[in-house]
Amino acid sequence: MISWLLKIGLVVTPFILAPGNDDIARDPKMAWALVFALAVGLTSIYQGALKPFKNKWALLLVGFCLVSFYMSPGPELKLFGVQSGRFWSWEPLYQGMVFLLFVVSVASLKIFRDEGSKILDVMVWCGTVMAALVVLQAFHIDQFFEHRFGTYGNMAGTLGNPTLVGPYLTIVVPLAFYRKKFYLAALMILATLLTRSDVALVGMLAALGAYVAFKSRKWFSSVAVLGVIVVVLVGGLYMTNPKFRQTCPDNERFLTWTQSVQDLTVPVMNDSKKIYAITGIGPGSFKYLFHMKHNPNNDNFLYAHNDFVQTLYELGVVGFLLFVGAIFCVFRGSFRLRGLPPMRRALLASLVGALASAGGIFIFQIGTHIYYVLTIVGLLCNDSLKESNGGPYV
Repeated sequence: MISWLLKIGLVVTPFILAPGNDDIARDPKMAWALVFALAVGLTSIYQGALKPFKNKWALLLVGFCLVSFYMSPGPELKLFGVQSGRFWSWEPLYQGMVFLLFVVSVASLKIFRDEGSKILDVMVWCGTVMAALVVLQAFHIDQFFEHRFGTYGNMAGTLGNPTLVGPYLTIVVPLAFYRKKFYLAALMILATLLTRSDVALVGMLAALGAYVAFKSRKWFSSVAVLGVIVVVLVGGLYMTNPKFRQTCPDNERFLTWTQSVQDLTVPVMNDSKKIYAITGIGPGSFKYLFHMKHNPNNDNFLYAHNDFVQTLYELGVVGFLLFVGAIFCVFRGSFRLRGLPPMRRALLASLVGALASAGGIFIFQIGTHIYYVLTIVGLLCNDSLKESNGGPYV
């Protein structure tokens, strides 16, 4: 039952839309991701299926969100004569607890290699359908989104933006290689290229590079050296060559990230001299407070377009370190240089691609990406899957 709910959620969250709403994609995807995450979690509680979850950093992170909430600034804003308080924090606090319950439930599932492969197959076929839709949209065959500016609304699948559909495909491609569905992987790579999204391209390269690197110690060393060389060369070109910067524009990302970090060192509220560097400005605060200080008339950046920077802004230094620690704990429990079993190798490569994409877009604010990434994290932390067939993830 739990496995079926998980797989239905994997199918619904990428494709659900709400035509007629102001936001036909993001809000319904988050809502349905929460529905299925909560359904999986509550069913696990009902069946007594939950097991100890060993990622203490993730547990501390969710608990710290409450600390950050109580330490954060509140607006002097009354609704119908009642003080509104930190109204922006309640939704992310609820989301954090539901998704924590979800990942613990996935990590507690009694599944073995065959069932794990079926879950991955669902993800691969959903990615294939999304990629096919992106290819059709490249020929302007689309009835879901209007073509607004640039590539927005075109080559976006059902996610509404090419910079969001690219990371989604990035998450799925290594899983397609593991399942030996090479033609489907090629279609998803083609669709990612068609989006013309720099963030999606970087994420895909990171995922494919990780998939090769995790094959053996020798491959890991080779890919690591090549990656450092590429980063140094591209970074040098970006810093010194104006024409290259025009080819790969940051769309004010670097400015937003710099301002976000600076906000932790100066008072964020006009009537207060207090700063919030340690515990952050509060969960969910970026969407409402960042523009109040920097550009009240600009709503293009309701998110920081970097989940690490946004975590630092909202949860402070402590929350950021807990977030990084939770990620490190997943890798520490799954990674080894002498080579990884095929399924774990694919899952870790998908996670690497997702994290690389999170450095340039807000994938952890989108229900589809959260649901898929936490499914992967749950499978990586699943002890029964590690022990299947007498060894880890054969």
